[in-house]
Amino acid sequence: MRRFIKILTVLLALLAATTAWALAEGTVSTTVLMRVSRMTQNAVVNAGEDLSIEINVDGVSPSKYQWYFNDEPIEGANQKVYNVVNASVEDTGVYRMDAFDDAGKMLVSIDVSVRVVDDRVPQSGDSSMPVGFAFAGLAACGALLVILLRRRAMA
Repeated sequence: MRRFIKILTVLLALLAATTAWALAEGTVSTTVLMRVSRMTQNAVVNAGEDLSIEINVDGVSPSKYQWYFNDEPIEGANQKVYNVVNASVEDTGVYRMDAFDDAGKMLVSIDVSVRVVDDRVPQSGDSSMPVGFAFAGLAACGALLVILLRRRAMA
C-alpha cells in the first residue's frame, strides 16, 4: 500500500510539473464545445412565398454573422436569421452562414440549399414551348398509337 501511495505521489508531482511547464510555455489550449441546435434544412418554397433561413449555435456566442448566396456575400445580411420576402426562381441556390467570435475567428460555416419552385400554369401565348415542339410531340404520340394498334391487330 505504501508503494502505491509513493507511485501515486510521483505521478501527481509529474502531472503538476508538466501542467506548470505547459502553462509557462503557453501551450495549454481550451476546447469550446458547440453544437448547432437549430437550422433550416435544405428548403423548397413556392415562388411568391417568404423564405426564412435560421441557424442557432449553442455553446458559444457568435458576435458576427455573414450570409452568402452562391459564395457571394449578401450586403447587410449579418444576423442569425436571413429572410427573403416574395422569393423568386432567381433566389434558388446555396446560402452559407459564417459565424465569428469577437476576435474575428470563424466558429462555424454552414450551407443550406434552397430551391424556389414556380408551378404556375403558363398563360395563353406563353412562348416557353414553341408550337412546333407541341405538334411534333402530338405526331410522335399518334405514330406510336398506330404502331401499337397494328401490332394488336396482327396478334
